[in-house]
Amino acid sequence: MPLWLFPALLAVSALITLTSGIWLLLHLTALSRNVAGNADVVPSPARPRASRGRVRVLLATFVVATLVTLVILVLVVSGVANEWIVSPRD
Repeated sequence: MPLWLFPALLAVSALITLTSGIWLLLHLTALSRNVAGNADVVPSPARPRASRGRVRVLLATFVVATLVTLVILVLVVSGVANEWIVSPRD
């Protein structure tokens, strides 16, 4: 396994997390419509600029990319990734 694989995966997953998180922050009115009624969230009277489907896809993308980022960080910090790079198992 090449040495650059884990930093590249971490960079890609962090970039996806960042962009989807920023998109969700910019579309809070649409996000509040999707979670209205939960945890005392009241949607804005303004019309949302994004569809419910798009918000759900971006929310799922944000959650999955965050989990992938955390898994990569745990693998790197625990040393498991180092063992895979030094002595690859076939």
